[in-house]
Amino acid sequence: MREQALSEAKQLVRHATSGVLSTISKNMAGYPFGSVTPFMLDSEGNAYFYISDIAQHSKNMAQDSKVSLTVFVAAAEGDQNENARATLVGDCHKVTNTKQKEMIKQFVTHFPESKSYEKAHDFAIWKLEVKRVRYIGGFGKIFWLEQNEWVGSF
Repeated sequence: MREQALSEAKQLVRHATSGVLSTISKNMAGYPFGSVTPFMLDSEGNAYFYISDIAQHSKNMAQDSKVSLTVFVAAAEGDQNENARATLVGDCHKVTNTKQKEMIKQFVTHFPESKSYEKAHDFAIWKLEVKRVRYIGGFGKIFWLEQNEWVGSF
């Protein structure tokens, strides 16, 4: 059952293009702050975001790297709790300057509309290094997936 849950969680996150990124608020100390944002994955299962330096998330992550990314399938009708969801928990840091251009190019390939971000405010790629994943595949199908299970095969 655990192997099936791991496979389902990876499939869910692999096919998603956006999720709710939650950070620890700098403005309201200690409180969570969540917002919908696009993301892409690397082959290890880590998530990447392309975020402006003036965005609240960037300010929050610069102060406290602890974040979560919740990905879910929206219910077309019925009970939302019957649909799968996964929350990736870990630390998020700006990608090093030497990798920024390469990662921006990859992000723009996934999200062509983000090409225009280069002309706006200072945008940068942030990497969420996954520590644990909480997967809920429906009633009674709830697992904490560990980093060593999550990493790889994406």
